[in-house]
Amino acid sequence: MVPDMDLPIASAESTQEAGSCDDSERVALASGGAILLEADGFRLIASGRSKRSVLHAYDSISHLYVTDRALLIGTIPGLLSVRAAHFTDPKQGPEHARDALRARMASTPGGIERIQALDEVDRLGRREGPTWMIWATVVLCLIGTGFQLKDPSVREIGAFLPDLFGRGEYWRAVTAHFLHALTPAPLLLRSFAPSIMVLPIHLAVNIAGMLVLGHLVERPMGSWRTSIVVAFSAIGTIGGIIFAGHVNVVGASGLVAGLAGAMLALELHYSRWLPSFWRLPRRLFVAVILLQFLLIDQLFSGLLAGGAHLGGFVGGYGSTWLLGRPSLESIEPTAVQKLGSYSAAALVVIGFIGAIPLARHDMGALERHAFRLMNTQSSIYLYEYDNAAAWLIATGGDASNEGLHLAVALADRAVTNTQRLHPGVLDTLAEALFQSGDRFGAVLTIEEAIRLQPQEPYFFEQWRRFTGDRAPDDRPPPPGSGGEWGSPVEEEPEAPAFAPDTSRITI
Repeated sequence: MVPDMDLPIASAESTQEAGSCDDSERVALASGGAILLEADGFRLIASGRSKRSVLHAYDSISHLYVTDRALLIGTIPGLLSVRAAHFTDPKQGPEHARDALRARMASTPGGIERIQALDEVDRLGRREGPTWMIWATVVLCLIGTGFQLKDPSVREIGAFLPDLFGRGEYWRAVTAHFLHALTPAPLLLRSFAPSIMVLPIHLAVNIAGMLVLGHLVERPMGSWRTSIVVAFSAIGTIGGIIFAGHVNVVGASGLVAGLAGAMLALELHYSRWLPSFWRLPRRLFVAVILLQFLLIDQLFSGLLAGGAHLGGFVGGYGSTWLLGRPSLESIEPTAVQKLGSYSAAALVVIGFIGAIPLARHDMGALERHAFRLMNTQSSIYLYEYDNAAAWLIATGGDASNEGLHLAVALADRAVTNTQRLHPGVLDTLAEALFQSGDRFGAVLTIEEAIRLQPQEPYFFEQWRRFTGDRAPDDRPPPPGSGGEWGSPVEEEPEAPAFAPDTSRITI
């Protein structure tokens, strides 16, 4: 017998005392245990336990369900699970116990109404239909990561940076939820599969959490109301990022935290109307949430955006509580709920549309982005963004003189912030200087990169190009990229390391 942590069970020694009641009924369990049905409630009794169960009142039972493996007893305070193998008759025992509990409930005052409520919850649990909201969110995350694999600049274009958001790049409040950090593949794996440069571990963790919690939320609430919960989770995530002072955030774990908040709100406020198979052990669930916020987010504060998690959690919890209890009737949305859902979808579409010019490397959009970057305070966490914008402008082919000056300024700031120790960033500055007409400065800068990484032929070919031994428009393919993105800052494992003052934050 495996009871939920919320609900203590009785010892075998207490069976005789409890069973002395004239109106009690006993459903035998293996090893001397029992489900003891008394006048006002039931107790679970297991052998080998010293702790006596509290009396679970019949009017606290919210759902009874028999699976092939267990009898699930949902109550307002928590969930009980009695494995079929723990009954003396594993095949018929769970059904007999369920029927006995229903009969006892029906015999109490108001019992017929409670049985009808059980049946209503059961009908809600049997409702069929796809959980399209959660799957749609998963698909958007997969699409976002697919674009990242095709063009690494997508992360710089879509990540949430409060500074850039406040300067007009509002799409970042949408796109950041669907992009993820990509973990460099281990050298051993790359030796067997050279084409695998990164692993989407961050994405996999978030999708797993989304599928587990999302289905438990969307099944009772329906897709329309779940879309509102996800929207408020996203809003809470952005608010949490700004409030906590995070500077560079990507990932869907704020949405996952919102679903956890929604699940807790359902458990604490609407457990009477939840099918038992859509519930989690309450105390264990709360313990996991506290562990995340009070320990994991604090220990890994340089990698995890705890403010985003907390904001998403609050958004999911609050919206679920306000939307009301789950029922078959509430599956059909009201006009206001439809409006909220459509508005959330429209904001997502607008967010993606807003990012398109920069994602297409439109020169006007790049130069406006570069201008906004230059107006932010210089910081180590921006060096990848400075480097990316400078490279795309310098290699775009149709930059204005002002744009090239911005590219030089951004690249120079990135070189300074990386302490002139990153050859890829030095290469970006050299390219920007070359395109702006400063060949001498380009040669001196690329020679710094060569001294840092003399074994890389790309930098020597750049030197030949800048000195005139190679055609000016014959740019060699950058190391490790194979594409137009240019000097990659994450794919040069032999480059000298430098310690940034501010870690990249992912959620």
